[in-house]
Amino acid sequence: MLLFTLIIQVVIGTLFAFLSFLAFTGTNYTKEKMIHLKLPNYFGYVTGSVQLIGGLFMLVGIWYKDVAVLGGVWITMIMLVGIVLRMRAHESILATTPAIIIGILSITVSIVNI
Repeated sequence: MLLFTLIIQVVIGTLFAFLSFLAFTGTNYTKEKMIHLKLPNYFGYVTGSVQLIGGLFMLVGIWYKDVAVLGGVWITMIMLVGIVLRMRAHESILATTPAIIIGILSITVSIVNI
C-alpha cells in the first residue's frame, strides 16, 4: 500500500504543480475554463495558488506523513469544489469523473498516512 500511495502522491503532486503553472501563465485553457464555469478571470490565479499549495503538500508529503495527510485533505477539498462548479455549469458526469477519482485517491493518501 505504501508504494501505491507514493505513486499517487508523485502523480497528483506533479499534476497539480503543472496545472498551477497553466493557471499562472493565463493559457487559453484556463481562460476558457473560467468563462465556462462563470468565474471571474482573476480566479485563475486563485485556482493556481490553491493548486500549487496542494501539489507541494503532496510532494513534500513523500517525506513527511503529516504533510501528506494535509495535502490529501487539501486536494480532496479542491476536488469537491470542482465537482460542485462542474455540476453548476451542467457538465456531464463523464467530465466530472476525473475530479471524483482524484478526490478519492487524495483522501486515500490522507487515510493511509494517518
